[in-house]
Amino acid sequence: MRHRPTRYRALAESLAAALREGRYPPGTQLPSVRQLCADHGASLATVTHALHELEDAGLVEARPRRGHYARGAGRPPGPAAGPAIELEGRRKRLVELATTRADCLSLSHLALPAALLPLAALQRHAVRAMAEDRSLLAVGSVFGSEALRVQLARRMARAGCAVDAEDIVVTQGEGEALELCLRLLTNPGDAVAVPEPAAPRTLELVSSLGLRALAIPTPQDGGYSVSALAFALQHHDVRCCIAEPTFDSVRGSCMPDAKREQLAQLLRQHRVPLIECDSMGELHRCAQRPKPVKAWDGDDRVLYCASLVCTAGAGLNVGWIASRRHSLQLRAARAVHGELLSPLTEATLARLLADRAYDAHLRRLRRHLAAQTEAWATLARRLLPAGTRVRAGAGGYVLWVELPAGVAAAELLPHLREHGYSIVPGAAFGSDETFVRCLRLSAAHPLDAQRRRGLERLCEAARLLRSAGS
Repeated sequence: MRHRPTRYRALAESLAAALREGRYPPGTQLPSVRQLCADHGASLATVTHALHELEDAGLVEARPRRGHYARGAGRPPGPAAGPAIELEGRRKRLVELATTRADCLSLSHLALPAALLPLAALQRHAVRAMAEDRSLLAVGSVFGSEALRVQLARRMARAGCAVDAEDIVVTQGEGEALELCLRLLTNPGDAVAVPEPAAPRTLELVSSLGLRALAIPTPQDGGYSVSALAFALQHHDVRCCIAEPTFDSVRGSCMPDAKREQLAQLLRQHRVPLIECDSMGELHRCAQRPKPVKAWDGDDRVLYCASLVCTAGAGLNVGWIASRRHSLQLRAARAVHGELLSPLTEATLARLLADRAYDAHLRRLRRHLAAQTEAWATLARRLLPAGTRVRAGAGGYVLWVELPAGVAAAELLPHLREHGYSIVPGAAFGSDETFVRCLRLSAAHPLDAQRRRGLERLCEAARLLRSAGS
């Protein structure tokens, strides 16, 4: 039996026919979203969804602040694919749309501004390192200098982890660390437990390696639902787990210590390794840094992956893996798969971590980010429609926004892009239906006039969508 197309698909097919008939030659502007609503008697949600279909088909392109323009011949909007394929394709497109661009200011991007980074200290340490050894520019490192690994081990010891410098392998960022761990622990087709929601980078990496992502619900307090993971381990052949228990980059949530200990015990019981990702652990707003799950890792099944990107900046994006059990294999894998590391960067960061001024920098950074996060949360709660929930994590600087029923975060993107802004909708972080109404905001930057206007545009678009659906 042939099913009638949905309203948005029927509208997409009608507009596609008009484009192919030449009513809108390549390069010409389509009517505005509001005009299309009036012309076709359609809601704002229907029109924006139809325009998404045309963008996917390559028939139109959205230009920030200007609207949608015809691109010429493309593939027709075909019948809906299987749910998994459709969700995967939609998520990838959302990530692409939300990627930072020169003509769009992202309200979700996590990179810190230069004013919050220890640039003067980095410059001073780099100059001194070069003055002592100019050959740093002429050589490369495979798994990290001893000086840097010693400093990283000392900082992990302060967080409760018994790690030696020989257990650490330095990488080019946390992304490479995660990839090396997955390549070591899995083969294509294996099942990997991942939190939901999860960072898009994690989801894309799992997919690109041919692995099966087994989504484990994540409560608001962070980490895994330990009971849900226990059920998964009993009923699936899970080769490894990925978790971001400390101020995760999606919601900023933090798993309580009791649950971290339960997680470590559960994995020990099932003899399953855990890849623990930790990029914001130093950005706590409590008396002391939360202990990583690695601190309860009695039989060395946790591969701890971290980076300095959130405290020292993306320009010196150095990550590392801490694992005594797998250190030799990881060193060998990095020699095969990784590019040489910069000894100058390593020397600079080793000096920075050994400098007592770095701890003073962290204290100032925590205060700044706590104040900025509160300012963003206060304004978002005041401007967004009634029924919106805005949650700030216990650390880091991300905000998780849950919009009222009937408002899909992805449908805010066309309106925002027309005014030069973008966001990362919740659908980019997983396939759970509840994420459709969610989005991530980043308080990495102060609420200056430009970002305040962006937040106002976001709230305006949410109110329009809500009124259109009511």
